[in-house]
Amino acid sequence: MDQPGAMPVDDVVAVIIRRLADQQRVVPAYIVRDAIEATLRRRSAEIGLVPLDVAEELINGFCSGAAVPEDDADTMPAVLSGDETGRLMTALGLAVHVAAFNLDRDRLRVAQILNGAAAAMVALGSGARAAYADGTSAVLLSPATLRTVRTTVIGVLQGIQDRGWQARHLDQAGTTALFGGVLDMLGAVP
Repeated sequence: MDQPGAMPVDDVVAVIIRRLADQQRVVPAYIVRDAIEATLRRRSAEIGLVPLDVAEELINGFCSGAAVPEDDADTMPAVLSGDETGRLMTALGLAVHVAAFNLDRDRLRVAQILNGAAAAMVALGSGARAAYADGTSAVLLSPATLRTVRTTVIGVLQGIQDRGWQARHLDQAGTTALFGGVLDMLGAVP
């Protein structure tokens, strides 16, 4: 029987997915569903209809923190050397590696990291191919790609430092130095 003032979990998931898409963020529905169900389980033993106040809290919680996408139409692309492009690819590969080890711990954050890393690697690969075709080593990247790399690297560092992500199988100092170096480099790139 329907409860007045309540939403099915599927409807809450659909609203979150739609709002995230409006913010240019793509998260698989199963990740959102898992996170919602885990939250509801912590609050009560039953996962059924979600009271409107709880649904609103979940929707706002999932969709907050994302800024309005920046307009890069008048911004020149960044020009990276082959070495700088390689450093970004290495950092993104390491980010995927660390995130994959923590999939069972933090599925929503890991999905965001993997999505960002994949998008940035596609852009980096495309830029490197275009540079090769032009006979140059200058890789052109959009500001949006650089923001994605920055967000991805910061997300992994926060996962390791603040969220208890497992990374003990890696050299902690080397991992932190690589990520820090990439962030320093991105701070210097327009």
